[in-house]
Amino acid sequence: MASTSQCKYCGSTITSSDKCCPNCGAPNEGFVVDTERHVFLPKTIEELKEYCAERGMPLLRMRFFIGEDYRKPKAFGIYKDGRDFIVYKNKANGQRAIRYQGPNETHAVNELFLKLLDECHNRGIYPDGRIPEKSSSGTRRRRRTIPGIIPPLICIVCLFLISAVFAGISLKMHRDDGYYGTGDGTVYYHYGSDWYYTEDTSSAGFWYEADEFPAADYEEYSLGEDWDSDWGVSDFKSSSTWEELQESHSSSSSDYDSSYDSWDSGDTDWDSDW
Repeated sequence: MASTSQCKYCGSTITSSDKCCPNCGAPNEGFVVDTERHVFLPKTIEELKEYCAERGMPLLRMRFFIGEDYRKPKAFGIYKDGRDFIVYKNKANGQRAIRYQGPNETHAVNELFLKLLDECHNRGIYPDGRIPEKSSSGTRRRRRTIPGIIPPLICIVCLFLISAVFAGISLKMHRDDGYYGTGDGTVYYHYGSDWYYTEDTSSAGFWYEADEFPAADYEEYSLGEDWDSDWGVSDFKSSSTWEELQESHSSSSSDYDSSYDSWDSGDTDWDSDW
């Protein structure tokens, strides 16, 4: 249940679910994102997927692979193998460290879930709603606020300009999106600044993240923006990888999910066992 308080600017009653004061529009420092959902603790792999999807977590960028035995370096993951649930970390050198292996799905999911939260908290992101009251220096954490005297119209104009800038950046990033092939049976897809590849011929085969395209002048290997069944591989835009990218992209404009936009997997300690 949402708690109530008074707006520090106009004194009106506001709740923890109000991002801004309904009366004067000032930011609410007591705002708690998703008051109902943050208490939810996933106990199964499917519930963990749901938890991450509802919060728009870009799992590929975060390097968390839920329900998948991902074998490349720099990855956290969980999957079921027979009767056992396996929680793992692939370190930077490709070595795998097993955090848990056993029949207890709840325990396995909790191990990965706690690591997921820990990685988020280290970046100042709190999907569980547990924002610390004090910083390491002992002073109360303060969110940046827009002075209440700034007319709402100025805020709207600023938001519009920022959106326009980001829209331009997005168009530039995605201008080379499409399929590329090297003639060896492997097809690549370029999305933004990332590469994905597959040799899977099933209708919705999995596409894997690639470090880079095997040729510097990748423009010469373009197959076009539209998939062709004659290539003998699955359609990237019908894969689960594409669906996850679209879910992440569609939610990136929301205040709740925008914190993940600057996620850098290089900030993770990939050399430790966990």
